[in-house]
Amino acid sequence: MLIETTHDLSRTLSLQDLMRKIVSRARDLVGSHLAWVTTRDDGSQVFRNLATEGHLSPGTERMTATIDRGAVSVVMATKSFFATQDYLSDPRFTHSDELDRQFRTERIMSLAGFPILSEGNVQGLLFVADRYARHYSGREVSVLGSFALHAGVAMRNAENFAQLTQALAEAEHSRRSLEDHISRVEVSAHAHDEMMSLLAQGADLSMFMRRMAALVGGAIQYLDDTLTVRDEVVPAGYHGGLAARLRQGRLDQARILSAIASSRAHGRAALVHEEGIERCLALTLHNGSGRGDSLIVCLHGPVDDIQMRNLERSAVALSIAKLWTERRETERQIASSTLLRHLALVTLPDGPTIAAVRDRLKLGPGQPVQLALIALGDADRRSRIDAIRQAGARLDVLMDAIDDHCLAIGTVGAIAEFLATIGRAPLDRPFGGLLSDPYTSLGATAGHYIRIAKAQRVMMRLSPLNRFLPEKEVSLFARLFETADLSRIKEFIANRLAPIEQRDPRQRAHLKATLLVYFDNQYSIARTAAELGIHVNTARQRLDSLAEATGGWNDPVAAMELHIALRLDALDIGASKGRIS
Repeated sequence: MLIETTHDLSRTLSLQDLMRKIVSRARDLVGSHLAWVTTRDDGSQVFRNLATEGHLSPGTERMTATIDRGAVSVVMATKSFFATQDYLSDPRFTHSDELDRQFRTERIMSLAGFPILSEGNVQGLLFVADRYARHYSGREVSVLGSFALHAGVAMRNAENFAQLTQALAEAEHSRRSLEDHISRVEVSAHAHDEMMSLLAQGADLSMFMRRMAALVGGAIQYLDDTLTVRDEVVPAGYHGGLAARLRQGRLDQARILSAIASSRAHGRAALVHEEGIERCLALTLHNGSGRGDSLIVCLHGPVDDIQMRNLERSAVALSIAKLWTERRETERQIASSTLLRHLALVTLPDGPTIAAVRDRLKLGPGQPVQLALIALGDADRRSRIDAIRQAGARLDVLMDAIDDHCLAIGTVGAIAEFLATIGRAPLDRPFGGLLSDPYTSLGATAGHYIRIAKAQRVMMRLSPLNRFLPEKEVSLFARLFETADLSRIKEFIANRLAPIEQRDPRQRAHLKATLLVYFDNQYSIARTAAELGIHVNTARQRLDSLAEATGGWNDPVAAMELHIALRLDALDIGASKGRIS
């Protein structure tokens, strides 16, 4: 049995399993009622039960003993076995009240204890006990003593195996961590290569932002130096709420400005706001000056250091791309300005210039072009020019600021799209100006420009321009009133339209619109009704009422003056009210 036990112990490497096997085999070897094994707590004087078999009371498996009490003190002092036939009455050691109570509960009388030694050190204690007075024979003591020595070796092997297993687990963890780190470094290198590729290809800002958002799975907003959101990328995997709050202007601007300043000073991402697992970071886009645009990155969930460094390097690449884009745009604007000024200011432009303009505008054979003259004024001039240039940056138009206006040329469709785009710009007052008549000969651009520039100067003296007027509607008045007194023009309009102005606002608006359309359609009631979308009888009733109020239009001179007054009133010149759109 001892040999079989030794083989069993040598095959058991789990320390807890080994303890249970030691207890079970020890009890079987001598046929004891119960057995248990204890080990000493590291750094203390207490031995605790690790495995118990044959006990009746649950408290037995939780027994503890100090090295100066009970049988433990004798075994520790002698490092040899100890046996007693009446433990509770044995005077050879100092008793422990708590331990004695548990022995009485368990009805233990006889006890034999053996040290489990390893290299001369007591690793634990093996006890067998019986509930009657028993004398343990020399052979039983010898067998248990030998078993305890084998158990010590097995325990040391189990501890060594446990340490080796832990070391192997730590090595495996380190290997996996290293593989994960290498994988993330490879991903980082790939991201860097992709950013450099985008940079070499001249990718636009949106492309960079989409790639950066994909790197961290967060929303990215592009802010100008006024903290206005100019562009935004929100990937499908982002489920946070800070991006929407930033878009709605509900994040503290002082904290945003502070984070941007910190990022600009240190070149790293700076925290703007944090809520739970979500946070916003500021990344400034350097442009060589103390101010500039920035990125606000809203992240939902953890982001490691490598991802953060990728984000910061991507912001640097984006800054470079932005500088290159601005440089290309500046060069494009210079080229556009040179072509446009040569075309508009030189009476007979040379052939290469005309060919270059046709190429830039993508003109087909015989396709008409149109000039747009946009009034600037003195207020918010810089922002208005920026809005005009941004609107035309992606359209096939040439534009430039000349004196107190911006001049643009393109196909009729391109100019219409261009004006619609600048009309959506978030400015305090709308754009206005003049549109030339369409023409096909680029060589005639200077003449068209001179006419609409002169007409615009006249019209701006008459009334502020807050919409775009066709050249054909203002050219006559521009020539007539080039040197006229504005107050006298307004007085003329008021006098001619006074009979109509006496009506209620809605009625006079309909009457003026009807009479103007009537004059424009050469006194045709049918065409007037069709253009206004009203019944012929309604048009006739309005005209009868107007004839009664104004004295009619049988007098050609009076009719012409009334027509001119209505036309000027439709152009917002004069003090009359009650117009309808």
